[in-house]
Amino acid sequence: MKSTTHERKELDEHLTGAAAVAKARALLPSFRTAMLVTNGSESGELHMRPMELQGDLSTFGGALWFFTDDRSPKVAEIEHDPRVYLSFQNEQEQRYLQLGGTASLVTDRSKMRELFTPAAKAWFPGGVDDPHLVLIRIDVTNGTFWESPGGVVHVLAALTKSVVTGQPGKSGRSGTIDL
Repeated sequence: MKSTTHERKELDEHLTGAAAVAKARALLPSFRTAMLVTNGSESGELHMRPMELQGDLSTFGGALWFFTDDRSPKVAEIEHDPRVYLSFQNEQEQRYLQLGGTASLVTDRSKMRELFTPAAKAWFPGGVDDPHLVLIRIDVTNGTFWESPGGVVHVLAALTKSVVTGQPGKSGRSGTIDL
């Protein structure tokens, strides 16, 4: 998809390597869930569903983890096409993040024990011994972020400035990340 001039101006930063990982690491703790987008079929139909993030997000090094049931349709979708997208939204802090990457299914019980929490027990009462429990590992390759460090107050100030001056307001920072 081709960007318009306005869209190109909106993206302030292009971060790569360690700087990209650091930016994702700084943003990720703002989110507890992500919308996981998978390619569901040969026809290219996309499916999206909420997933709870697992692990200490402040130590993000390029991979994100999620628990699921191996009978879930998302498992077959990942096996069909491992390319996935994650969408994150935190209205309160005015932070948004979209990440793309490659998903794989992991059955390593020691990794499951490391990530399993009391909250996960609500979905998987059998714990890590549940024979249908599987981890989804997403190796992030790229993404886009939008944030307004001053939150709603900063957004309202940008709106006020736009109304007074007649010029488009700028409410925060945005950019791309390539890991």
